[in-house]
Amino acid sequence: MTPLLTASSDNEFLLLEDAHRALIERVRLIRQARHHIALQYYLWRPDSSGLTLLKELLNAVERGVRVDLLLDDFHSKPLEPLLRDLSLRRNFTIKLFNPFKHRRWRWLNWLTDFKRMNRRMHNKSLLVDGKVGIVGGRNVGNEYFGTHAGQLFADLDVIAKGEVVKVLLEDWRHYWNCSLSVSVDLIKSPDRHRLFEDIWLKYQKQPELKDLNQFVLSDGHLNKVPKDNSDIWYKASATVVSDDPLKAQLNSKPSRLVTYQLAKTLGSAQHSIVLVSPYFVPTSVGVKELENLSRRGVKVKVLTNSLAVTDVPAVHAGYQRHRRRLLLCGIQLFELRRTEEKQLRKAVRPYFRRSASSLHAKTVTVDGEKVFVGSFNFDPRSAQINTESGLLIESAEMAERINAMFEHELPLRTYEARVNRFYKLYWLDKSKIPALKLYKEPGAGIWRRLAVWLTARLPVDHLL
Repeated sequence: MTPLLTASSDNEFLLLEDAHRALIERVRLIRQARHHIALQYYLWRPDSSGLTLLKELLNAVERGVRVDLLLDDFHSKPLEPLLRDLSLRRNFTIKLFNPFKHRRWRWLNWLTDFKRMNRRMHNKSLLVDGKVGIVGGRNVGNEYFGTHAGQLFADLDVIAKGEVVKVLLEDWRHYWNCSLSVSVDLIKSPDRHRLFEDIWLKYQKQPELKDLNQFVLSDGHLNKVPKDNSDIWYKASATVVSDDPLKAQLNSKPSRLVTYQLAKTLGSAQHSIVLVSPYFVPTSVGVKELENLSRRGVKVKVLTNSLAVTDVPAVHAGYQRHRRRLLLCGIQLFELRRTEEKQLRKAVRPYFRRSASSLHAKTVTVDGEKVFVGSFNFDPRSAQINTESGLLIESAEMAERINAMFEHELPLRTYEARVNRFYKLYWLDKSKIPALKLYKEPGAGIWRRLAVWLTARLPVDHLL
């Protein structure tokens, strides 16, 4: 198996670390489009961020731009009535990937067709005119752009320019033309169309949309020219790594897999690997590979969610099962802790107060020279079930930037998992002086800990 294509070195990349900036740049790109916008997402919420981007796409269509939107069907139900209306517009085509057969009572699909329904398209990209695009871990929704009062998913995207965008567009076409991608017009549904303009008119009166327009998408922010050195563009060669869309089809033999390229890249490490993944379930095979790397002198650091902040506690069970063994072989494990934001004055950005952050970024740096940014979680679901994609960028400067971010965040925002000389597991909280040793899953209540303990004793690794 081989990766899709290797692009030339004539590329430029910009890291999108800030959540608000990630939304601003998406709006900018859509407004700059002249011919074609290609989109591919796992989740698109009908909230202030999601509706705003749909409105921007509709505006693009009205000025003559062709828009092709591919969404996985798993989370499409709340949005489907709007999608059906938008798909009636000229030059606005919408497809659903691996659609559910039963539209009204979707739970029936899980009883009658579980294996097929369990395979989803997890890819995320926005490509404009075949020249510029955004690829990374963010879905479309308020929790990914920091535009609501709830939990923020800390994430990372990259803006890409150059030849690599043509390769990304070629990969997008593989999914768009795949037999699993079905036009929403061809899918029968009991849901009635809902005029997008009606929903948009009502939503404009909501405080969250007013806050979004005032504090994030104002003309001042959209037209702001970055100060010198605030935006660092990295010139580098890159490889598009993407699963064959047929990976989501039962009894198929996909021609390419993200896991092959990532395993090859990680296996080539000589001295360091820094891995960031919200869901880290290495499995027994993965643990052996990491043990081999550690024996060769490769320093491996992993940042994942703690039990207290993960949005999928069951997945933590798969990580918990292998944690002690990883620590004993020299792997360093850091878990994101719950961080409370300082109380903001009610008059200042009232809708954007958040209680905590949860890690959602998926990045890897290898030997301080290569960087992976994409949708791939280091768990069995990403490896064996869902389709994934991303960019493998050969840039020492970008790797240094990401590693610096990693090191800067660790002391204040994470617990470091360790084992003492009696092989007992504990967590070190370096945000306190002196550092605290905690001997229970920090920040997690007894019921959450019990649920994960029970799940860890079930043979469900392959489903996590």
